[in-house]
Amino acid sequence: VLIVYATAGAGHKKAAQALESYLQNTRPELSSKAIDILDYTPKFFRALYSEGYTFLISRLPWLWFILYRVSYLLSNNPIFACIDYITSQPFIRLLKREKYDIVISTHFLVNSAISVYKNKNPEINLRLISIITDYNLHPIWISEAVSAYITSCGYVKDELIKRGVDEAKIKDFGIPAHPKFYASLDRGAIALKLGVDQSRFTALIMTGAFGIGPIEKIVESLAGKMQLLVVCGRNRGLYSRLSSANLKGVKVYPLVENVEELMSVSDAILTKAGGLSITESLIKGLPMIFFSNIPGLETANARVISGCGAGFIADAISDIKRAILSLESDRSLYEKTRLNINKIKHIDTLDRLSEFLLALS
Repeated sequence: VLIVYATAGAGHKKAAQALESYLQNTRPELSSKAIDILDYTPKFFRALYSEGYTFLISRLPWLWFILYRVSYLLSNNPIFACIDYITSQPFIRLLKREKYDIVISTHFLVNSAISVYKNKNPEINLRLISIITDYNLHPIWISEAVSAYITSCGYVKDELIKRGVDEAKIKDFGIPAHPKFYASLDRGAIALKLGVDQSRFTALIMTGAFGIGPIEKIVESLAGKMQLLVVCGRNRGLYSRLSSANLKGVKVYPLVENVEELMSVSDAILTKAGGLSITESLIKGLPMIFFSNIPGLETANARVISGCGAGFIADAISDIKRAILSLESDRSLYEKTRLNINKIKHIDTLDRLSEFLLALS
């Protein structure tokens, strides 16, 4: 089993590595390996895809949104599929050489390249499993080369069916998260370890590795009203300023490796609507407040989750403050949101996906 991602955003890689870790530790009969398809493309293409994406979402989000909308019109365009195939020739040679039975993709670039490869080589018996790592469907994921789609939720499954995909090809298993997120942790023990006051409503604030968004203003508006756990990621300036401010009831962290512990001692999360962030929050049962979302893919994710009643969209600081204080003060609203989370979350994704792969092998 070859698991293939692309480093355009962190979620595709995290989902691939989560599945790789689980299979290697629990399913030794399945030989599995995760790779980045961009490592098998020319340097200019790799830079354009990965660094270009980061530049656009951080510096020119309006342009990114335009490109995102245009991409709906160009989905499954054979010219672009051929470009993906040509630029990923080292990856195609790897497939030919190793003769993998199953390829699992967590990025649509993989689907595009393999679709041309399979069309050119109809005799090969390669099964492509596509894990759609968002809570909204972009048609770029759809390809005749895909043997099965793994969806995040029923909404994405329904959208695939509307676009003509055979329901038998769709498995609503959820997006894979690292096995540590599925583990049941002792909240009291973790709170004691982290120095978190269990008696206070606790909100976790994090927006990915780069600490994007008006986090300082959010913290200032909420400090003293509840306990805050703030993850600054690689944003050293933000970490330094918040740490030196020494605000009451505010714990500040740099880039961390124990997000699952921070989630386990939190009551709600303020975050961007990335596919993996949503998945991890759902598993941990955390009501979500979305802000600073990337136009297009994350705003669409946020709409789906808020439409399910599992989260709230709040763009202005005043809206963010109102939403989190409502969750803190209105127990019925909080419990209703938790109930809606339980309706859409998947807690057995890795088990079901691995069993499905075993049945195919």
